[in-house]
Amino acid sequence: MKALKSFALLILLMAGVALFPAMAAQEPALDLPNGWSHLVINDFDRVHSPLAGDPYQYLIFGNIATEPPAPGLPEDLAVFAGRWEGVDISPPVKNDLKMVLVIRKITAAGGEGVLWGGANLQYPMDVKQFHFNVVRDEEVAIESKTWEAGNAGTLRFSYDPASRCLRGGFKAPGSGRFAREIILSRKRSFTVCKDYPAYLEGKHIYARAFRDTGLAGYGRDYLVYLPREYEASPGRRWPLLFFLCGTGDRGDNVFLLAKASPYRFIRERADLPFIIVAPSLRDCAGFRSFPVPYLEGALREILADYRVDRTRIYLTGISMGGEAVYRLALHHPETFAAIAPLAAALPGHIPGFERENATIKDIPLNRLKNLPIWAIHGADDQLVPLSAARSTVAELKKAGVPINFSVLSDHDHDVWTDTYGDPDFYQWFLKYKK
Repeated sequence: MKALKSFALLILLMAGVALFPAMAAQEPALDLPNGWSHLVINDFDRVHSPLAGDPYQYLIFGNIATEPPAPGLPEDLAVFAGRWEGVDISPPVKNDLKMVLVIRKITAAGGEGVLWGGANLQYPMDVKQFHFNVVRDEEVAIESKTWEAGNAGTLRFSYDPASRCLRGGFKAPGSGRFAREIILSRKRSFTVCKDYPAYLEGKHIYARAFRDTGLAGYGRDYLVYLPREYEASPGRRWPLLFFLCGTGDRGDNVFLLAKASPYRFIRERADLPFIIVAPSLRDCAGFRSFPVPYLEGALREILADYRVDRTRIYLTGISMGGEAVYRLALHHPETFAAIAPLAAALPGHIPGFERENATIKDIPLNRLKNLPIWAIHGADDQLVPLSAARSTVAELKKAGVPINFSVLSDHDHDVWTDTYGDPDFYQWFLKYKK
């Protein structure tokens, strides 16, 4: 399972860092016809515009000033000016990388703009200002050459009058095709929070550090969601949903875990009747996925610190985290009332996971025969191929494990957005208890 971050690094050339109030003065753009430099933001409110009725959400680059097109500028160039936003539409994970582009100035020869991009807009991997050239070949386009992170290439966009969108992306040297195709429109929907921890706390999602310092080698902290009635009902115990993230959200920033996870349902839809815990995982070459001793220690601490109904402990995870769901359940089938691995397979069916497979090779798969399992996979998954999931299901069924297997058509690796956004997914868990 490749890290989704690696695709972002390749395509969007992610080396920029967004700096917020009280930081250094804005760095000037490179003095080149084509040049890129980090955009340092020292006044959040001058760059992003607040959304009416929401104290936390701001429209990304909503306040960026732009120059009107010069008088007499051809309409096929003037149309580029202003703010654009959109996503990549290419495999292996469509719609994962997002971009906000503002063309601040454009002339017949070129111009300048700013870019905000990444898989997680709250923590973008690219915040840049750049110069570009106007080119007229088979179409009218803007192009900016960049040499970030040792990669030479061209970011190019042209205007499509039929869809009223910008279409383009990144082209590597000598390539006639876009490595990732990006479509940008005039929508105004991509937002960022000025104070993300406070925003999450308003949704009852909190960042907590593990008390057990012995866990720090794997992960220092976790996110926890506590239902609104948790504090007001001291005698009540709650189901626990234990979530394991994918490779793209590994690292020291625990707030990344709020994106591709059940927390998104809480942020965008409604409360859920679970305690939900997601442990972080260090981005370390020493382990490819979640080590079972780490998860055992994390669970011990969670069960000690929160009022959990131990007959209703559920386990889910995506991609790398889904693989760890299988391993943890094999080690402790008695702990969980139901599990749901997404976009995943047993480690023996995934190249590169030999170490993880070695930890379960002597554990009989029929240990899972009494554990409800719902595996969900995308029909077009190119990172963990559908064949790996099918062979996992076949091996489990051969061992007498009655696993439920859903293949989502028109889905690639990302099955979690729709699955974790479906209330029926959570109701499925609540049908089961130990």
